[in-house]
Amino acid sequence: MKKIEMKEKGITLIALVITIIVLLILAGVTIATLTGDNGILTKATEAKDKTEEGEEEEKVKLSVAGALAKDNGGEIKEGYLDEELASQFGEKGTDYNLEGSGPFTVTIIESGRSYLINEDGAIGEVVEREGIEVGDYVNYTPDTSTIEYGVDKLSPEITGSSYNTNAITQDDLKWRILNIDASGRVDLISYIPTRKKVYFSSARGYNNGVYVINDICRSLYSNSSLGIEARSLDLKDIEDKMNATGKAERAKYTNAVKYGETKTYGSGYNQYPKLYAQEIGSGINTETVKKDGIDVSADWYSSPTTEDSSTAEEGLTVTQTYYQFENIPSSYFDDQEFYDMIFNTGFSGYWLASRYADCSSTYADFGLRIVSISALSGIPIVHSYGNANGNRMYLRPVVSLGTDIQITPVENADGSSPSNMHQISK
Repeated sequence: MKKIEMKEKGITLIALVITIIVLLILAGVTIATLTGDNGILTKATEAKDKTEEGEEEEKVKLSVAGALAKDNGGEIKEGYLDEELASQFGEKGTDYNLEGSGPFTVTIIESGRSYLINEDGAIGEVVEREGIEVGDYVNYTPDTSTIEYGVDKLSPEITGSSYNTNAITQDDLKWRILNIDASGRVDLISYIPTRKKVYFSSARGYNNGVYVINDICRSLYSNSSLGIEARSLDLKDIEDKMNATGKAERAKYTNAVKYGETKTYGSGYNQYPKLYAQEIGSGINTETVKKDGIDVSADWYSSPTTEDSSTAEEGLTVTQTYYQFENIPSSYFDDQEFYDMIFNTGFSGYWLASRYADCSSTYADFGLRIVSISALSGIPIVHSYGNANGNRMYLRPVVSLGTDIQITPVENADGSSPSNMHQISK
């Protein structure tokens, strides 16, 4: 009988091992394809993030375009930008934050991304300055080639006053960081006001006041080798740091009308300094006020003017831009160091390079802004019925360091005192 042999078929151990190895390799390749720096899932996530980022950037661009369209002067205004951002993103403080008043910093809360928006609408990146803080001392030295601002530049024809009988000379001042801008710009302020006073009075003082205040600072405290041009502290510097509480209190201020509202004056009370006709909120011979003029800290003139005052025969409409805080609380500012530098110097009042208009029930006052101990107020220097006042105050110079200026702590220096200050270089 023939024997039939049966061959058993099956998977050997070696084949099984090889199969498992191949499967592991395939699994590894698959996982690597899905994940990893160049994986499908990673790429999909990156694509999603880029899409969301692109959509976010597009919303910011639309907000900027909308804000520009609302302003006849072609500049971004904080209020307009805030309105447009709210329409694109939602609630301020919950969905986005807006800081500054030119340049602005917009932070989208959900993504954490920040955008720098310049006053002309250009959108850039936020620049971080490391190792420095508001209040730090910086070793800034102005030029010494011009150390005197002559009496001829302070004549009654320019300042409206005959009391400026001495030249303004350069003081040896220390400098502290006032503001660190999102664009990388750093503003420095003299740690105390100057020790020389300037007197302003009448319509000439109003028309030329901001120019002269800035021109004195520019002439005496600039540094040409570093490309730095000095100016005076102005109201915008302070309001940029004022928080929502402070701005809400500002909005409540009322004389004959509330802050931001208008009043029209007739015959006998309708004189105005000529510069006022160029300002936002002025209405000359009309109750419709300008919306595309200059603001209270800008100047219309490139040199001192000899213009005086005019009369609005058909009525003078004035917008209330004045408000005051006689004892301004530090709670109106989120930065205590900033508050102390502005209001707790221990010295009497100094000019701000800013004007104002104040509406009383009978006439309007036109004046220049001041800071005195714990107070933000102003001094009326001409009235709409023709009379003039005047006063003298110190100055508070400011210099701005661009991103090309380096601020470097020396060894063991943290900027906390005049003997322990940061160094600057270009």
